[in-house]
Amino acid sequence: MSNTDPAPVTPAAAPQARGYFNKGQLEDLALAETVLAAATTNAADLIEWDITTAYAAGFADVITETRQRASKSGQNAEDSENATSLTGEAATALHTALQSIQSAAKQKHKMLAEDGDPATNFSTAGYLIGSRLNGSRAGILQSAETLILRATDDNLPGFKTPEKIDAVSTLLTAYRGKSSDQKETTRDKEIARLNRDDLIHVLNTRRAAIQHAADGRWPWSIEAHRPIRKTFALPLTRPLGL
Repeated sequence: MSNTDPAPVTPAAAPQARGYFNKGQLEDLALAETVLAAATTNAADLIEWDITTAYAAGFADVITETRQRASKSGQNAEDSENATSLTGEAATALHTALQSIQSAAKQKHKMLAEDGDPATNFSTAGYLIGSRLNGSRAGILQSAETLILRATDDNLPGFKTPEKIDAVSTLLTAYRGKSSDQKETTRDKEIARLNRDDLIHVLNTRRAAIQHAADGRWPWSIEAHRPIRKTFALPLTRPLGL
């Protein structure tokens, strides 16, 4: 038997938290900040190309929201934030009521399906059956709006009176109020409701629009435009291609 001591086992490194944005999206953010800086410096020259102060301000708001999310500790922080907003009495009561609406829709479907006549059947399409209703705050708010509207129209068992529907609407109002900030502007709320990919889409779309305006204002074929085109991250030997 060998007297050689076994080699020490190196503990596996703890996995790093997955970032909220991937590498490419962070590069998009950095590019957006570069273009915003150039647009701010040259704002007067872009007015004729419809890049107004309001449009640039909206772009800045999207960048701010993106940067704030990127500065969080990663996806786990986002999940934790969602979990916090989806706990408590208001969230539980709303979620339970929405599940009751779904149950009523499934009950009506079964009751009308027993004769096998498709003409008298009741479809559960639109009742989000099988979907996770409370995956995020934005998700449960949208789910609630959808199911309340459907229940209002379809005369479901247990939800045949306006009072029953109003009770669910009251739960929705209570949940929405728990995390609402009355100081937020409408634009801030709209941006905050965007998911990661939609936020990046808006970011890139506004950035490209500003770049195209700069591309028209300072054409590549004029040598003197090279320095300012660099500030907008524009190609120096051709028009912007995207």
